[in-house]
Amino acid sequence: MHLFKLTDQQLTQMLIPKRFIPPTPPEYQDKNMAYVFDSEDSFNLTYDELVEIISKARQAGPRMASVLGTVN
Repeated sequence: MHLFKLTDQQLTQMLIPKRFIPPTPPEYQDKNMAYVFDSEDSFNLTYDELVEIISKARQAGPRMASVLGTVN
């Protein structure tokens, strides 16, 4: 999977920390299933988790390093 061919939504799914992904129900354990986040999901990030996300983005290249916060 080439990171530069992913949509913003697909890339976001990859960068979300693992602790936010709910456990797979027992009836789906043997199936190839993945949780997909959408605009109705929300969660709080710790500083370390935010650093992890930025680190992953920087490893993929300059296209993914976005500006966080406000610019004066």
